[in-house]
This record gives sequence, C-alpha cells and structure tokens, in this order.
Amino acid sequence: MNTNTLVTILLVVCTATGCAEPPATDKAPATPPATDTALATPVPVREIEAEGFRLRLDLGPQVLRLSVPEHTEFDDEGGRAEAPISPTLAALRTRGFVSASMLAQKAKQFDDGLYAAVDLAAQQGAGSFEGKAALLRRLTVALNSQPEGLSPNAPHVVFAAARLGQLKPQIPAALEPDVQATIDRFQKNERRSKPIGFYTWSDQLAAVFQQDRMLQTELKGKAGTEAVIRTLAADPELQAAYESYLELVSRLTNPPAGADLRPWIAAANDGKPDAPEKDVHFFPPSKSHETDLVSKLYGDRSIPEDFDLMNEMIRRIRSGELDLQPKKESGWYDYQTWSLGSLVTPEKTREARKLVLDESYKQQLVQLFKGILALTRETHIKQLEIPEDGDEPLPERPIVFIAPKLTGEPLATFYARRSWSYHFVRWVLERSFGTEALHKMHRLTPDGPVQESLHDELAAMESLFRGAHVTVCRELGLPPSLEYTQHRVEQLGQDAAAFENFSTKVATDPDLGRDARMMVPVFYDIERRKTKVWAFLGWSSRPVEIEFARRPAVTVFDANQKPVSEDEGPILIFETARKPIAYPIMAEVYVKDILNREEFRQHCDKYRTRTQILQNLE
Repeated sequence: MNTNTLVTILLVVCTATGCAEPPATDKAPATPPATDTALATPVPVREIEAEGFRLRLDLGPQVLRLSVPEHTEFDDEGGRAEAPISPTLAALRTRGFVSASMLAQKAKQFDDGLYAAVDLAAQQGAGSFEGKAALLRRLTVALNSQPEGLSPNAPHVVFAAARLGQLKPQIPAALEPDVQATIDRFQKNERRSKPIGFYTWSDQLAAVFQQDRMLQTELKGKAGTEAVIRTLAADPELQAAYESYLELVSRLTNPPAGADLRPWIAAANDGKPDAPEKDVHFFPPSKSHETDLVSKLYGDRSIPEDFDLMNEMIRRIRSGELDLQPKKESGWYDYQTWSLGSLVTPEKTREARKLVLDESYKQQLVQLFKGILALTRETHIKQLEIPEDGDEPLPERPIVFIAPKLTGEPLATFYARRSWSYHFVRWVLERSFGTEALHKMHRLTPDGPVQESLHDELAAMESLFRGAHVTVCRELGLPPSLEYTQHRVEQLGQDAAAFENFSTKVATDPDLGRDARMMVPVFYDIERRKTKVWAFLGWSSRPVEIEFARRPAVTVFDANQKPVSEDEGPILIFETARKPIAYPIMAEVYVKDILNREEFRQHCDKYRTRTQILQNLE
C-alpha cells in the first residue's frame, strides 16, 4: 500500500467519522490518553510480485517475533570481547531500516538545538516575550536605589546572576564584597556552576547557564527577599516578565521543584507585603521523576552502595508504582520521559498483540530506554533539580521467499508519544513568543544556526515521528492511533512519506553523524562526596532477527490477475529477516569530577572500551 492509497483510506474514514480539528495553539493540548484508540481503517495489505505471480498478504493475522542473537565476538585470547563502541551513528546506519536509536539521535540533536535557541530568545527577548536580560537589568537598577542593609542574600543573588550573565550591573559599593563572595562560592561548586551539555557551544550560552543556575540559589533572609518582592510587585512590567519566564520554563522543562516569589508578589499587590525567611528561589529548578524518586527514597537517609537509580525507575514503571502519564501541569520533559515508558513495558502497548518479543529483545529495549533518558536529561540539565542527595532436488514449481517487512523498529507507541511531545512544545513556544517569532527563530548547532525556521523544523519533527508511527503500524497490520495523531487524519499519508524520505537519507543526515557522548548528574551523595551520573558512552550495533510467529494470509494471483489455488501457485517459503539495529551504551556511576562533553569524549577516546572508560573515571 503506497502513501497515496493510505491518504485516500484515511480521508474516507475522517469524512465518515467527523474527525476533530487539531487543537488551537492558544489552548493547551489535551492531556494524552492513558489508552489510545485506533483509527477504523481497513486492515493493511502487502503486495509482492515474483515469478510471474502477484501475492497479496493480508496482515490481519500476522504476528512477528523479534530476538537479538547473543554477542559472539572474541578477543585475541579467545575470551568474549566487549561490543565495540562507536562515538557516532555514522558507521552504524544502514539503508532500508531505521532503528529507534536513529530517530532518538535525530531527536536529541534537534532538542538540544531547540532548547539552545529558546534559551537565548528567553534571555534576549523575542516576539511578545521581553526576556530575562531586560528583567535583570531593570531589577538591578531598582535594587540599586534601595536603602542599604539588604543583606542577606536575595539582592546578592540577583546582582551575581546579572554579572554572570554578562549584563554589567551597577552594584552598590556596600554590596560588592558580598556579591563577589556569592559568585566565588558558586564557582567553586562545579556541580552547580560548570556549563555542560550544549551550553559549551558559545560564551553566550555558558553565561546564560551560570546566570540561571545562580538564580536557582535558595534565598535566605527576610529583609533582602522582601526587597526583591517589593520591587517586582511595584512594576507591573517587571512582574509580568518574571511570571512569563516561570510559565515558559515550567512548560519547556517541568513545573518548579520548590517555591518561587509569585505568591508573595500577589500578596504584596493585595496590600499584604511579606517574605519567607528561607526555602524560596528566584527561579526554582524543575522537578523530574528521577529526582523525585531519589528524594522520596533517601531524602534523609544514606544511599546504599548498590543503589541504581535507573534500574529502580524501570522496576517502578513496570510495577505501576511510577506513573509516567503526563498531568495537566506537566512540561516537555515529562512528555519526553512518558514517550520512553513504552520501551520498558512493551507488553502494555497496542502493538503488543502483533509482536512476540524474546527476552533478548526486551533487554535491548531496556538499554534503549536508559540511553535515551540520559540524553534527554542532558538537554534539560540547566533547569532540572539535582538533589544532594538439505540436498533434495528442487521442485518444478517456482519458489517465492517471503520475509517479514519492517522499515523501522516496531515501536509504534514510542513514536506516537514522541510526536505528541513536539506538538506540545510547539504550543508552549507559540504561547510564550508568538507564532511570528517562532518563524524567525532558528535551531542552534555547534556550527551555528540552521537555515530552516524553528517553526518549520518543529512541524517536521512532529511529522517524522508521526510518520514512523503510521508506517510501522501499517507494516504490523495495525491501524494508526487516533488520539496520538491529534486527529490529523488528512496528513498521515504525508507523515508516512516524511518518514520514508528520512529512511532513504540516513547516510547523509548530519544530525545522525554528531557525537552524543556525555555525562549528566542526577544526584549528589553527601556522604561519599561524589556525584552519581548517567554516562552515555556511544553506540554499538547488533542484528535483530524478525520472523513470523503467525503468518499473514496469502492470496496468489496469476499474470491475468486471477486467483490461483495453492497447488497451482508457487511454493511459499517464509523466512527470517535480519536487520541491524543501533543501541546506546550507557552506565550509571559515581564520579568525583563532572566532565563536560569535550572532556568526557577525550576520556572515552583514550580508554575505548566500556570497562576501561568506567574504571578510569574515578
């Protein structure tokens, strides 16, 4: 079935069922359903022409079995060798089959560039969004005119952040020593102050990283905090700029993990000025499932030596103790994490009834979950909270070999949810900056901005993952999801074509050739004085074997397009397909020093194997 046929079928269904229009951008997208509903499309068929016959395969009864053969490489001494690690996907990508890792790498590069572009726009201002730089400049000018005696520590934090953000604030002479001391303490703590991830791409991004991390400092001392609150409350434009950024970042990453100043600003506006003594932040960090879990388990207790946060997350996701379903207040990071949940609970997806997954392939999906979650966390690292804590003669009849056909790994739910996450973040950005501004913004890369607008690239990423969903559903014999495609039925054929186009160009896609190796902190262990990190070491590959656990129904037609009986047609031999899949190499380890991307990649290049890389991180 080609994409034009698919479009026709889906348009008929849409007309018959009265599909809804996509959500308006000024209205929050609906929270995704816990269980999705399929479009009522005809069961897909597959056609093969061979030996003068045309075979029509009804994919309705088809069930595929996936397994991963055991790694069998040996070292020079005859022992089992570790799987080789590639820093990029360049040497691993192949034509004709798209592994989920390729789409994940594409998403990672796009997400980094999107976040970098948005962070600079949020700093400088764009469209209807004034920007943090203007907010901090005006706030420091106002604080400069305040009477002396604003210690401690809120004014010090604001002035220090403005200086770290290269905004050149005029600091009162009386406050200069305290402001510099605040900066010195901050910079000595590399867990907070050292730019990592894409924030090393430019001095400007590094400055934003340090500025915003400084603004996550806990504010202590009622007098100083009250001065900041009073200043914000007295200027409606300042207050609006402050609240706009908090609204943006709570959707771009996640809701705040601690208190901000908004309740006290509102009280001041009502003529009831007050301020907290502590436990409040100018811009709080954002919460996440992993940091919430660490705090819940070991907030006031020692962390066991063998505790593995990632494995504990997976255990709780599988048991239902950890629910990844996005909530009304969820941000983009929650949506991204939710999309990965289907990888560790494949038996709960709609495609499960069309698949038999051997334990070997299930373990492969676990590795995929771990690697992609680590990469996703690094994109949001500035904002996320880091708790401290035979020989027979051939027959005369022709033989036709039939192997399962898959263009990509059959992870339909993962692709659909990831598409939804881009639909969500597009709404977030249009709501904050305006659609026109999004047309003028461009995703960043280490080499500079891309030519295509962020608006168009976001639409393309949403379409790419939706197309992957539509394609693998069709090849499995499943109708695509109704909710996860946001009722855009008329576009699904175009989405499938977008995925097909991507699959033919993976060898030249620059995003797939970029180095993704990095380490990202998840919590700090005070007793051990070490940071637990998720380390992404690179990519490896292995084959996945795909066979028919239950065969499709086959109808054979002759050259005149007339059905032929089983005895008159060719001999059908159902065989196994073997496809290469890339997968991430990830580890959770304690380290004394956090390495940025360049430092960690040099370390990986020096030690090369997983064992040696991790052993030499101490």
